[in-house]
Amino acid sequence: MRLPRDVEYIIERLESFGHRADIVGGPVRDFLLGRSPEDYDITTDATPDRVKAVFSGDRTVDTGIKHGTVSLILRGIFYEITTYRVDGEYKDSRHPDSVSFTDKLSDDLARRDFTMNAVCYNPRDGFTDPYGGRDDISERIIRAVGDPEKRFSEDALRILRAIRFASVLGFEIESTTRQAVFDKKDLLTKVSAERIYTEWKKLLSGKFAYSVIEEFSSVISVFLPKLSEPNLPSAHLFSEADYLSRMLSVFSLTLGDGAPSAYDSAMKTLKTDRAVRETGISVLSSLKKFDLSTDVGLKCALMRLGEDNARALVRLEYTLGNTEKNTEARLNSLLSSGTPYRISDLRIGGTELMRLGIEGKRIGECLTRLLSLVVEDRILNESEALIAEAQKINRQL
Repeated sequence: MRLPRDVEYIIERLESFGHRADIVGGPVRDFLLGRSPEDYDITTDATPDRVKAVFSGDRTVDTGIKHGTVSLILRGIFYEITTYRVDGEYKDSRHPDSVSFTDKLSDDLARRDFTMNAVCYNPRDGFTDPYGGRDDISERIIRAVGDPEKRFSEDALRILRAIRFASVLGFEIESTTRQAVFDKKDLLTKVSAERIYTEWKKLLSGKFAYSVIEEFSSVISVFLPKLSEPNLPSAHLFSEADYLSRMLSVFSLTLGDGAPSAYDSAMKTLKTDRAVRETGISVLSSLKKFDLSTDVGLKCALMRLGEDNARALVRLEYTLGNTEKNTEARLNSLLSSGTPYRISDLRIGGTELMRLGIEGKRIGECLTRLLSLVVEDRILNESEALIAEAQKINRQL
């Protein structure tokens, strides 16, 4: 492996003080897959106190000192350095009750989730791979380290990580591990909503999400019970969709008119941020309510939903096969040309209306009606035309 200069520095410095250090887990896996690692996790026989002593001239942060992790900051980048450890009993199926440090690399690798994540590397010793992780990566297999039921009982999040890796990497889950995923799926109720949502989002964004959702729907239904028998759009349209369109399409096709309320409930349960929840509700509630084949329909969607939600609606309608692929391009063209769709886009405002004798809440009502007329191409967005129409509206208010 070609390692960044700072990573080489970390390993060499620990070794110069008599310790061993290896790159482990995700970065090794990514390298073996031909990908550029995004970050580097280091495992070592040095205790946290020793790590801080070795790097006393650098900045360190006790990010996970209880579990043996010290973060070293070099040139603004965080590198997690974790002491070899043996986990105690997992009474909550999520976190070990205790952690003890060890000087044996084999002990540390034995506690990891999947063989592909139990491979480590350092420049002097090369790869250390006691569980055949490199072969499994080559054969595109997800296999638990040791007994999969034990691994999943220790930390139930590993169940969701298994199917997330299948979605992102396109790997097959080895048969014994796959059976344990189904047998232990109810343990997911012990995982925090925030962690569930993080994994669900990654899973749904994966290149192979379509087949994973179909195959593991009973697992997904543990945290999204309304999707126990999911209906999906065409595989081709699903593959082109972004994460949000994929999720909303499954809710829409599975639950029909009940999708907005079911989505709202699900996102509250998963404790997503307010924007994700409100966008989804707005978009699901707006399906098939605008004629997106016309510019007027697109402008009406912009007026009612705003730019971000209108764009999300267009993308969802395309994923569901309800509009053409060029609809979003047409939306972009309208926006780039300065098409008015907000009250602030009108060529007149409250000041001009007050001069006409329009006051109070009638100003807002008048501006709203003027905007609708402009968006529907019934009048031009020009001050003279708007004032003339405002005078008519004022007589009707």
